[in-house]
Amino acid sequence: MIDNSWIKQGKEFQICSNTGRHRLNINGAVSLDTMKLVMCNDDMINAESTIKLFEKIEMTYSESAKVTVICDNARYYRSKLVKAYLENSSIELMFLPLLTPSNFNLIERYWKYFKKIVLYNNYYDTFQKFKQA
Repeated sequence: MIDNSWIKQGKEFQICSNTGRHRLNINGAVSLDTMKLVMCNDDMINAESTIKLFEKIEMTYSESAKVTVICDNARYYRSKLVKAYLENSSIELMFLPLLTPSNFNLIERYWKYFKKIVLYNNYYDTFQKFKQA
């Protein structure tokens, strides 16, 4: 993905790109206290992958009686499956108001930084190399 570039007028510049429809879905949370990141990779982000993330958060913060997760209003957070899981969990969800700017959500800032470092102006000849980055 090219973020921006300068090319001398009259010169040609070849840009490598991949074909295919590989997709990497990353679900994550950042601690406001320690800035520690907890992430999960999955085929898709849905109720099941959200529960996997919550389990990982609970393992990471097992000493905490309650963990508050600030989240957007994605449908999977309000699914029956997630609600059932949260009944016996130390995790409590706090929803951001509708139409909240994305920079209020700390994980969105992280994803923006991540994309800048990993995607912009970088080429990976295989999907495996991209996943490792």
